Amino acid sequence: MAEIQNGGAHSPLPPQPQLFQLEPIDVAEPWQHELVECFISFSTLAAGKSQTELHETLQRKASESMHSHGELVNALVYGILTVPAEGNTYLRHLNIVSRDGFAHAISRLKLLATAHRFARVRPEVRSQLFWLLSELVKVSAHGVDQVVLALTRQVRSGDVTQGNVKLCWLMVRFAQANYAWLSTFPVLVATMVYMLGRLALDHSRIPDLRAAECELATRLLRERFHECCMIGRDLVRMLQDVARIPEFHDLWQDILQRPQSLSPLFAGIEQLLRTPTPPMFLANRITYEMETRLRFILENLPATSYSRNLMWFVQRYLSTPESESLFCDLIRYIVGVFHPSNAVLASNVVPRYVFLGGLLRFIRSPVVAANAKLALFYDWLFYDPKSDTIMNIEPGVLIIAQSVDKYTFMTASFIEFLAYESDAYSPELAPAIRGSIGLAMQDAVEKGVIPSIMPIYEHPRIEVDIRQNLYYLFPQLVPPVPEPAPSEASADDAEPAKEDYSLLIDPTDMLPPAAVDSEPAPEPPKPAVELPLPIAAPQPIRTVSATPKTSIALDPVSRMFQEEIGITDFDLAPEGPADSINTNGISDTTEGDGAPEDVALVASAEPLPEISVERALEDMSLWLFGSTLQTFVDSVAAAEPNFKQIGGSVKEIVDMFAQSEASISAITRVLASSFSDSLDMEDAETNAELAAAGESSDELEHDLLHYILTAAADYAHTTDMTNSTRRVLQLLVQLTEAKVDVGFRWLLHSVVNTGKPVQYARYVDQYTEGTLQAALVRDLGMLQEQFPGLFYAVLPQIYAAFPDAFPGCRGIVKSVVALIDQPQVYRLGALIARGQLQLFGHRQAAITAIIGMTLESDAFEQVCFWQLLNAEVSGDEARVAGIAHCLLLEKELDPASNSEAATGLLTLLKASSPTPSLLKSLFKYVAATENSDVGVDFSGNVLTAWLRTSKAALLNSLSEVAPSALSTDEVQSVVSRWLERYSQQLDDKDRYEIQQALVPKPAAPAIEVPNLSSVERSSEHRPVTRSQKAKEDSERKRRISNSQPISRQQSRQETPKRLKNNSVDSEGSDSSSDVPMTRGRRRRNGRSLTAGDDNQSYQSSPILSSVSSSD
Repeated sequence: MAEIQNGGAHSPLPPQPQLFQLEPIDVAEPWQHELVECFISFSTLAAGKSQTELHETLQRKASESMHSHGELVNALVYGILTVPAEGNTYLRHLNIVSRDGFAHAISRLKLLATAHRFARVRPEVRSQLFWLLSELVKVSAHGVDQVVLALTRQVRSGDVTQGNVKLCWLMVRFAQANYAWLSTFPVLVATMVYMLGRLALDHSRIPDLRAAECELATRLLRERFHECCMIGRDLVRMLQDVARIPEFHDLWQDILQRPQSLSPLFAGIEQLLRTPTPPMFLANRITYEMETRLRFILENLPATSYSRNLMWFVQRYLSTPESESLFCDLIRYIVGVFHPSNAVLASNVVPRYVFLGGLLRFIRSPVVAANAKLALFYDWLFYDPKSDTIMNIEPGVLIIAQSVDKYTFMTASFIEFLAYESDAYSPELAPAIRGSIGLAMQDAVEKGVIPSIMPIYEHPRIEVDIRQNLYYLFPQLVPPVPEPAPSEASADDAEPAKEDYSLLIDPTDMLPPAAVDSEPAPEPPKPAVELPLPIAAPQPIRTVSATPKTSIALDPVSRMFQEEIGITDFDLAPEGPADSINTNGISDTTEGDGAPEDVALVASAEPLPEISVERALEDMSLWLFGSTLQTFVDSVAAAEPNFKQIGGSVKEIVDMFAQSEASISAITRVLASSFSDSLDMEDAETNAELAAAGESSDELEHDLLHYILTAAADYAHTTDMTNSTRRVLQLLVQLTEAKVDVGFRWLLHSVVNTGKPVQYARYVDQYTEGTLQAALVRDLGMLQEQFPGLFYAVLPQIYAAFPDAFPGCRGIVKSVVALIDQPQVYRLGALIARGQLQLFGHRQAAITAIIGMTLESDAFEQVCFWQLLNAEVSGDEARVAGIAHCLLLEKELDPASNSEAATGLLTLLKASSPTPSLLKSLFKYVAATENSDVGVDFSGNVLTAWLRTSKAALLNSLSEVAPSALSTDEVQSVVSRWLERYSQQLDDKDRYEIQQALVPKPAAPAIEVPNLSSVERSSEHRPVTRSQKAKEDSERKRRISNSQPISRQQSRQETPKRLKNNSVDSEGSDSSSDVPMTRGRRRRNGRSLTAGDDNQSYQSSPILSSVSSSD
């Protein structure tokens, strides 16, 4: 006890909590500070006491009140977690002082288990937490199961970092060590099974952990199957994903073929499929931190500005290859757990279907895309209005209905998926599944989710095959499709319907039939329900678009609802030829000012026919390849293909193709189907994380597209454009047409990897129509969508390779600002300042079009856009004046609705020097706004800033612009309101100088001509006659005789009037009488009165301003 006392006395804890690894800027939660304070008080209380005295003291203090009892428990729990060496001692003290069956201690542990920062818990604290839970299990403490349930949510799916793997080990070992206790809690058993099944997919590279997870999960399933049945239909979905793992294979066969062997109460797999999954199981695969951030987006953010938060969420939780398994869990959570209230549904908060569309676009793997579709529509397959809720099918209904106008191919894709799944998911249950799908849609129509599906059925872009699928699924909601005329039927129509239908869908979206047991044992009885096993590897992609085919190489799932998230660069449903691309997707172009990016890319070869790989291999021109192509296809379709070995075959195929006359369309079909299977792999060209980790390109397992690009580069870099080079480049173009991501990958390979941009330029030349700029817009847009970090990293290199294609290109600018963040803005701004990047150029029409394009973007994008624009055009008077004219006069800028643009323009104008053209735009803007406060405030803000930074330039510009911009009264009105509203910012001297600058300057007479005779002969100055001179002398004598001399003040007042009348009214009688006086003054002074002298005399007189205004 003395040793314990000494340790406590000489090892005081710092005041900050030691449960989490926090940064200095992080703030600990109040309950953590409470634990620390209680532990410090306990250390002081225990100091210097023997074991007996300490026990007596603790007993007495714990019995004083529940508050004192709680403080002691807080201190001891904190000590157990943070001081492992004293854990046993503090646990004995906890047994002594506990008066509530450890309820308060368990409540403190639950706070820790549900903390949003649990991922940052110190490793020793985690270990002590599970040790304490095991000790509490031994004493049968009530509530430990709730803490363990909370901890199961903290084990993150799709995370193979060291900390999360260690947490998985702790959870598995705790369950193994306390298996008997675990079996007494049905909910905990079911949750543990669902968690372990989902995690087993992520740990293929950690065989020991995966084996332990599978062993524990199968043991619980076999021994506690009845409790596991409460999971419902998502238990089947989970088992399908892991059924090929050996530990689960036999269990899966027993579920399908011998259900009674697992539980006498288990009637078969249909029982599970008809049971909706409770929300607590779907929420289990989402951590508390993820759930909080998801709910913030779905409950607070409007549909126009949620994309920035979604991008941040994806970068934080879904940025690694292993995290792709989390997509399905997120979709199931949004569909089955988060059901928005009526208030949220009636507001402008982002709908669930829009958020799901934005989430789906980040999926790169065809396998994950297929699983995501199943997760979205899984409840449709077994929908029952009595047990299911309409909110589980609402997102799917709205995605199908709302995407039909602009994303018709998405609607077609989902309808095809439902039609195929209704027959293929379980052939024995096909009629029931088809009935459930129809019942789900009918229930959605009756409850007002959508008014009808007839707008989908009658949409002009919906093809006949899709209408047939609609009638097949929903015969009670749509009429049958009229039969085509016999003359229109093709030879293919005579084939069986099932084979025809298989060509309309993406096989990777479906689950193949279950594997047949190859053992020589007697064939088991046919199961009541057959369910397919999960796919082991992606199958060849064969898609038929419901809209005109485009050359954009994006998976349809990843193209979904890009308009809602504000980062599309392409027109997904272009009007024009079927093989063309509208690469800019911008409709607000200036008439007659079509930019090069508006030119569509049209491939030189014929459109790729929709044929199967088997039919392509039968092409006679491919016979020269022998068995090479078939061996290649089989190798790719293997369960675990070795792409390094297959890469050698790719090189051989490309070489043979380049030197032969093989059909481009046939070889493209074979290669496209194979390359599509490997595009979910991490490659050196696109994985910046692996490169940063120190792995070289040779150490990475490349996808097959890398090998074909490497082989093509051997031909593209040659000096002469040979026939072989042309054929290889045309092959790349056709692969792009076949929806393989060749474009941006070839751009990276040519510019970044090999440093030979001519290879990319030659690739673009293979298009019969289109420009280099159009190709860059397309490929940079796809690069930005799929790999935004890499996009910003290589942007300067691509600009250096093609400097003429960037300036003024709207598509490139839109890609740049779509997902940019502030660090990237700073980096690009520095590159622009150094001349290493140019985005806007000097063509005013292009800059105007770009500005108009961004006015509808979200707030953050506009802020970043104006920062980049300011970095490039600041200091260029011509471009700044053009931008001001565009926004103020052409667009009639409204700061209330376009506050970001107004702020950006203000910043740009304040950083510029005032010029007459800028002042004209400001004055005309105020007049256009009818002298409203908006126009005056905007102009006054700029004028006040100029008065402080460029006063002389402002006064000179005012003196020049005053007579020409607007009428004198209008200019005076604008300036008067400015001086009035900003009176506190201006002093008397400023106001006086501004007023003097606005005084109109009279035109000086033509008195600078040295030859007086020529002046007298001019039309503007009549010669002085003898009668006029006599009249003047007579008038002077009369005044002298009357003793009324002309005072100097009168002379000063009359002289300007005479000069003014002389210059303005040359035909009046007064001007002719004033001319001798003017000439007389010139002669008396012995010099000419210059215009500068006139101006000086006017400015020195305090009366002239009033005289001028009165005139």
